[in-house]
Amino acid sequence: ILAKNLCNVEDTPELLQLVADEITDQYGLSKECGGARHPTALIAMRTIDVVERKLELVTAVSSRGDLVQAAWDRRREIVQEVAKNTREAPQELLGLAAFIKKYVHPCGDPMEADKSDFLSFCSSFGLPQKHRCVARLRNLMADFSDFLAVATLEQANSGLDVDGIMRLLELCKSMTGGKKSPAMEEASKAICDAIADQVLVFAKEMKKKDDFAVSRSEVPQVESARKCAKDVNAQIKEAILMGCETSHPALSEAKVLATELEVECKSRIALKAQIHAKLQLVRDDKEVEIAGEGGIVEVGSATRMAEGIDDAVKKSVKEGAQKVHEFIKEAEEIAKELRQRDGERKRMKARQERMAKQAADAKKGKKKKNGGEDEEDDED
Repeated sequence: ILAKNLCNVEDTPELLQLVADEITDQYGLSKECGGARHPTALIAMRTIDVVERKLELVTAVSSRGDLVQAAWDRRREIVQEVAKNTREAPQELLGLAAFIKKYVHPCGDPMEADKSDFLSFCSSFGLPQKHRCVARLRNLMADFSDFLAVATLEQANSGLDVDGIMRLLELCKSMTGGKKSPAMEEASKAICDAIADQVLVFAKEMKKKDDFAVSRSEVPQVESARKCAKDVNAQIKEAILMGCETSHPALSEAKVLATELEVECKSRIALKAQIHAKLQLVRDDKEVEIAGEGGIVEVGSATRMAEGIDDAVKKSVKEGAQKVHEFIKEAEEIAKELRQRDGERKRMKARQERMAKQAADAKKGKKKKNGGEDEEDDED
């Protein structure tokens, strides 16, 4: 009886429950008659343990099969919901292959497993590979996988965005454990082509979005270019993870757009340093205008501006700008010019002070000379 129940591939939860109740009743009668330790009674106890374990397994697999069957009946609705992200994928479909693996005996027929530690055996054996409820669940999984392959391709060809396509593929991947059905293998190339095309469409949209951000502001749109490039690269990475070739023409073109955005981002960072430098130059010109002809601007002011430009350049380079970029070079030239101006002002200030001192000394000498002549007149 024990061997028959272990190997039976046609039993159901209802049948197993009947067997368990019948053996339990017979064991109870045997126990009442004093035969609890009889070898037959002991085997009956073991049989009860086996039947109860198998009842637990068959019930779990059959229940999951019923849920998957219900999902299969509304498969088209599920595809639409997952594609449009209006509802999460049904939990009963996720990890389905892993679920089957968990409930099926790993090494062939459970009857052939080691039973020397019977308690351990009763808590670990699985269903036969060909059990009806396991076969039913596997068939449903295979049908669902084939259906998703065709449905994903249809959705991709109808213009579904990359995120939607990837959600459908992720559902199929989770359900089958990453194993592709023949239908999915056949549809993979067409799906990859559709994904790559969608990535390129997305990249072009990101480029337009960045261009629009630039047109609306005079401030360098660093974050716009950085985010758009990051989003495009993320889409390319996801497409490759889904099976697209890195050399796919559409992905290559999308990568070119992403690289252009990255370069533009670095250029805009450098532009911020250049704009800051130009503002300092205008500020210094304004101070020159205020000082007027012959006036000298405060010594040290231009040097402080140059030091501010140096800090802006260092910050830009740290954020990704190239040291050799023309905007960085221009900012450095402006800082150099401001230092030269300050040097000239120092010399002019020193000359002015020197001339003032000389004039003061000359005036003092003349006064002293005049004072001596007055004393001579008094003596006369």
